[in-house]
Amino acid sequence: MERALAASALTLALIASGNAKAGEALLSCWGTVELIQQGKQVNPVDEKSSIAVAVDTASKTIMINGVSWPIAGDASRETIVSMDPDKGSVTLNRITGAVSAHFIEYNGLKKFYGECKPAQKLF
Repeated sequence: MERALAASALTLALIASGNAKAGEALLSCWGTVELIQQGKQVNPVDEKSSIAVAVDTASKTIMINGVSWPIAGDASRETIVSMDPDKGSVTLNRITGAVSAHFIEYNGLKKFYGECKPAQKLF
């Protein structure tokens, strides 16, 4: 609970400081990635990876590594969901920071599972 409150406080501080647009939260997410080709994982098991996420609840979008995804449904709920038939799907828990992203790519499927924390742009 303390961790969630600290994360929320930091996100609010970022928004208030002007480092993010109103309604936008910048997140740094670390976890593991699986690259699936022809039904088999082709990368090392538990390979570490990171993604940058910007969540804009006002415009109902999630930006992952510069690619925009529409938020499906109510953006104020505990879990934010995005689905796109050409890109894949994303779920992000606003309380715990747990993220699951399945990216449809030209050579297969990339699955990312991790945890997000508030971040800010370095410059």
